[in-house]
Amino acid sequence: MAESKAAWDQVGQEFRALGRQVKQTYEESRSETEKPGEPLRGSLIDKEGPEETAEPRAEGPPPADRRKVDEALQKLTESLDQAFSALGDAVRDPKVGEQTKKAASSLSDALNATFAEASERFRKR
Repeated sequence: MAESKAAWDQVGQEFRALGRQVKQTYEESRSETEKPGEPLRGSLIDKEGPEETAEPRAEGPPPADRRKVDEALQKLTESLDQAFSALGDAVRDPKVGEQTKKAASSLSDALNATFAEASERFRKR
């Protein structure tokens, strides 16, 4: 029992270390791409105003509310893009790759220790 507990404690340590590395990569990526006061790129709102069409406009939220929703969606899209870019950068980072291998190895060791202890208990019965 003590061996598997120690192995699972090691799993926790390795995955926490991996999480810290991924977080650091994400934060570094964010600090490199964010520029304070910069307007949102690719806004869904036409900067010169809505286009006039021959079709009648459907009832919907007022333009100010629509703009807020569009801006929120744009910010969400940019945040997700940053998160996935940072994750991609982290996956390619050799340090993160090494930590991932250590975490996977510790998980494998913990599972082996747990199954060995469980097997031993069943044999004793």
